[in-house]
Amino acid sequence: MEIIDAKYIISSATYKQCPPANKLEYAFIGRSNVGKSSLINMLTNKKGLAKTSASPGKTQLINHFDVTSSDKKKWYLVDLPGYGYATVSQKARNNW
Repeated sequence: MEIIDAKYIISSATYKQCPPANKLEYAFIGRSNVGKSSLINMLTNKKGLAKTSASPGKTQLINHFDVTSSDKKKWYLVDLPGYGYATVSQKARNNW
């Protein structure tokens, strides 16, 4: 299966704001600055689709991307905020 199209849909502060769970969803979770967003960009072959940064804590919201594969199926890729060290305020970190 090959990804033929991917586009950004929404950034959500809480799971309640996420799109309806009406398709398959693959979420990337891991420590801060491990490369979750970079992996999404590589898989979709779209540099800059998921925002990346050299400093930990760039992804602060739940980011959904709508993906269409070569078999014409549609599904979501989800970029989650990392856990562990992030260069953000303690208040922002506590909200996550």
